Amino acid sequence: MPSRDPYECGRSMIAEGPIFQLCWVVRDMAAAQQEFSARYGVAQWFTVPDVHFGPELCELRSVPADYTITVGLGYAGGQQVELIEPRGGVSLYSEHLDRVGPGLHHAAWVPADYDGALDEARAAGVEIVARGKFAGVGMEFAYLEGGAIGSCFELMRLSDEMKAMFDALIPDGFVNPWR
Repeated sequence: MPSRDPYECGRSMIAEGPIFQLCWVVRDMAAAQQEFSARYGVAQWFTVPDVHFGPELCELRSVPADYTITVGLGYAGGQQVELIEPRGGVSLYSEHLDRVGPGLHHAAWVPADYDGALDEARAAGVEIVARGKFAGVGMEFAYLEGGAIGSCFELMRLSDEMKAMFDALIPDGFVNPWR
């Protein structure tokens, strides 16, 4: 009789543990933040307007990419919520808006071994559709094709400084997954 254990399905484990972040792509940052605050309890937002990712730091489908986004970060309880509003250039985020409109874009993990997780993804035949670095803040990211699930998955490498910044944002009584 076949096993029903989900970890015995012949696929490699790429990420495990709690999901760090859920991200929605939005057309209007202010309206989306207001909705999340009023209806879903996100008490405060940390917003970074017009973040530029240039071709020297990021790629889309293995080709240098050049785009600008506005990012909003908040917490619903202990769950980090990210909102991304594309502001210019072609990115996974602008493609999402063009293809399906606003909505859930990805779930993100912060694996203990970022490089090992990317190696596992490659070995499993999972396409890395975008990757890059957030200049000067100590963050790297890679987006994995979601396959049958549809949405992307993000893997993140965070510096101690970035972890400390996220720790300062999380509401009292909750901890981020690296704690």
